[in-house]
This record gives sequence, C-alpha cells and structure tokens, in this order.
Amino acid sequence: PLTPTWKQKHDLLKAELETENERALQKALDKAYADVSYYKSMLMGMQSNLILQSIYCNKMSGQLAAQEERKCKKKGGHLVSDGLPRLLTSNKFFKKVVDHQKVAE
Repeated sequence: PLTPTWKQKHDLLKAELETENERALQKALDKAYADVSYYKSMLMGMQSNLILQSIYCNKMSGQLAAQEERKCKKKGGHLVSDGLPRLLTSNKFFKKVVDHQKVAE
C-alpha cells in the first residue's frame, strides 16, 4: 500500500542555518524528500500498469474460453467426418454414437 503523496516537508528545511554542516544536512534531507517523491510516483505508475494488464488478461481469458467453447461445439456435429468407411456395428463406433447422443441432449 502506498502512503499519501502530499508534500511532507519537514520543519528542518525551513530552519535558519548557522554552519556549513547544517546546510549540507538540509540539502541531503531535501534530496531525500525528492527521491521519495520520485520513487512513489514510479511505484504508482507500475501499480496502475499492473492493474491495466490484469484487466486486459481477464478480458482475453474470457474471450479465449468463449472461442474454445465455440470450437468444441462445432466439432461434435459429425461422427464420420473424414469420409472413410466405418463398420457401423463396431463397439468403438457404437460408443461414439451413444456419446454423441448424450451431448446432443
């Protein structure tokens, strides 16, 4: 989870500086705040990208499932689709006929 992105400037950045060391520390603190802001914005961009990719993947998954379902429905129409002769009383063909009738119901 992200923390709020409002400006969180510390009072130390407004303080009057007396020594060179304080100026260096204040400069480092200001840079640290800038870095945190930059990384937070990058993280928000990555999270929003992940959300969009997740939505896209869910949509494509649904479309793929529907396409495969339509493809399966088309295949069940013919028992002898290759044009080769079949022994209509064989156990394998009889089982195919029974399975086809169950699917049709």
